[in-house]
Amino acid sequence: PAQRPDEGLDMGTAYDCFSERSHTMSEAVSPAQRANRLLLKTLMERHGFRNYHKEWWHFTLREEPYPDRYFDFPVTE
Repeated sequence: PAQRPDEGLDMGTAYDCFSERSHTMSEAVSPAQRANRLLLKTLMERHGFRNYHKEWWHFTLREEPYPDRYFDFPVTE
């Protein structure tokens, strides 16, 4: 896999970039970048997550154990 100077994989866009280049299978990125996205997608799906096709970094747990509960509370030490 293609790596960046910071040792992270080159995904073609930054996290939270909301352009069409961020679509998981965008053809606007290089084949190596698309392969990195496919690697992430494959590994995440293998472990029970589903990808949001418009954001290569966005995954949701398929079998959410608490689908109707919102965990909105302050976190303290």
